Amino acid sequence: MTGNGGGKAMTILQRLIGTVLLSLAPVLPVAAETLISDSGMTEIYDYQYSHLPGDVLPYTTEVNGRVYEGAITVTSVGNGWIRGWFTDRDRAGNFGCSGDVSIQRVRGNRYISIWRIRGTYTPRLRCPQAGMTARLNMRLYR
Repeated sequence: MTGNGGGKAMTILQRLIGTVLLSLAPVLPVAAETLISDSGMTEIYDYQYSHLPGDVLPYTTEVNGRVYEGAITVTSVGNGWIRGWFTDRDRAGNFGCSGDVSIQRVRGNRYISIWRIRGTYTPRLRCPQAGMTARLNMRLYR
């Protein structure tokens, strides 16, 4: 018997382990991070590179001196982008908006988010930004 038999067994074992790890990669958790607008007035929490439709991302934003807290519900995903709808409400409970949002990775840790503000989701709230579209340059904060 030559000494080469053990080497072949080790190579097969390494390939098997590599195959198992690659097959588990999609189910391994990915670290969630925060996207922050260049102005520092909008933060999207729990962002990760691979989302699924139905995922919910909390966010805060400040508009005209009012701080809004809201959530983005992911509706579709692609290679480096997500789309979804959002709802928010200011801390006093008088203002709130809803609409569509898309987040696209540009390069490195740079992202662009586009917010299409449709209006309010309840007649008890006001949405002064209804009908507007906002484009925010963002960075990934680790």
